[in-house]
Amino acid sequence: ELQQTPEQLVKPQVPQGNIGTTLRRSTRNKRSAIPSDYVVYLQESDYNIRAKNDPETFSQAMSCKESDLWYNAMKEEINSMKSNEVWDLVELPNKAKAIGCKWVFKTKKDSLGNIYRHKARLVAKGFTQKEGIDYTETFSPVSKKDSLCIILALVAHFDLELQQMDVKTAFLNGDLEEKVYMIQPEGFSSSVGEQLV
Repeated sequence: ELQQTPEQLVKPQVPQGNIGTTLRRSTRNKRSAIPSDYVVYLQESDYNIRAKNDPETFSQAMSCKESDLWYNAMKEEINSMKSNEVWDLVELPNKAKAIGCKWVFKTKKDSLGNIYRHKARLVAKGFTQKEGIDYTETFSPVSKKDSLCIILALVAHFDLELQQMDVKTAFLNGDLEEKVYMIQPEGFSSSVGEQLV
């Protein structure tokens, strides 16, 4: 009696009939694997899509129908900077140059796309500085996604309870050794003197 090897037991299947037949496709509607609330999160955080009606300048913010909301957002930012003692008002020294600043406006939305907050940030126009003259290095203290992922992994592993809170102004303080002079923010010049920086 002859023993057959596994290769001999498997017979190749040759299709019968018309070889040019097309495959039948499913007609069912396909649902997205990602729920809609996650789609909103991805669009806003990873791609940083601006709302079409967000103002781009201070004058636009003050002339639109939500000017009160934008002004309150700017006041909130200024108060935060004052409480964190971000700057001191001084005379601009001779041969020193002051960099400009700009208001950045963003409408914050929830997972359903409803507006829940108007946010204003004051940013310095650091691109006008020259390396080696106005600064030697740059550093921006930010929170990292890797840190958040580690925390979430620990919570899941040890079956802990995690609570989230929203901080209106997260102030990550980076101490500077250099003196940086910036003009006063538009719409919020000091009553002491507009010539101060």
